[in-house]
Amino acid sequence: MKRLLLPLALMVLAAQTKAQTPQQFEATLRSNPNDREARKALLDYYFLNSSLSPSVAIPARRRHILWLIENTPSDELAGTSAATIDAAGHRLADPVGFKQASEAWRAQTSKPDASAATLANAAYFFKLSDKAFTIRLLERAVALDPGNRNISGGLGEAYAMAIMGVTMINKNGYPLGADPAQLQSPIARQAHDALGTSKNPYVLAVAGYQLSFQGAILLGTGKLALDTGPLAESVLQRAVAFAPNDADVANYMQQHREIQAAIHRRR
Repeated sequence: MKRLLLPLALMVLAAQTKAQTPQQFEATLRSNPNDREARKALLDYYFLNSSLSPSVAIPARRRHILWLIENTPSDELAGTSAATIDAAGHRLADPVGFKQASEAWRAQTSKPDASAATLANAAYFFKLSDKAFTIRLLERAVALDPGNRNISGGLGEAYAMAIMGVTMINKNGYPLGADPAQLQSPIARQAHDALGTSKNPYVLAVAGYQLSFQGAILLGTGKLALDTGPLAESVLQRAVAFAPNDADVANYMQQHREIQAAIHRRR
């Protein structure tokens, strides 16, 4: 929803940094911390530049991400892949930064006046590390802004990931791992029950699509033994029933049907 596909992101980054060097962007922020374009360019630079040493990228990312959380938590930048920190699992993993950012997000979301955008951005940060907290945040955000399709879709995706026990996704949203032990967890059962009672068509549509899309990838790569296709079908049927004339909901159903047809052709 807020991700750029990697090749496009690299082209955007190249365009951003052509006129100015990272050092010049850093100097810009020292004189004007609110320069959003400079901070966005640097977030992308430190996140996407695989030739940059982790010893340089990690502390720089931590500094910029913490500034966003503490100063502009509702800004869309704070809810992007470039603004996430993982505690382990890859070259940019930063356990110290993850702890600091987690504490900063929890402080922001504990405020009684936390906006729906702030809650959604925090949920994006925790989507893999704390699925139960992610779902609580997004349910609060949907209650505050029920017409926001991005937020409703985020909740649907969170439900689907909890049901499948997804543990890692790449920059393009493809699932790389799932934990079978999470399939029977309380949060997985809660997510399943929520999809059975939700009347929000966009929550249902995105949940159904992700159960189909991510589930097919995990099943095909042997990361998940559960065939989520039937559940995806039933969830999407409920979405269509609640919004029979919605083109976006219909499109999610169509994509699901195409995914399932491709799976059956390969069998």
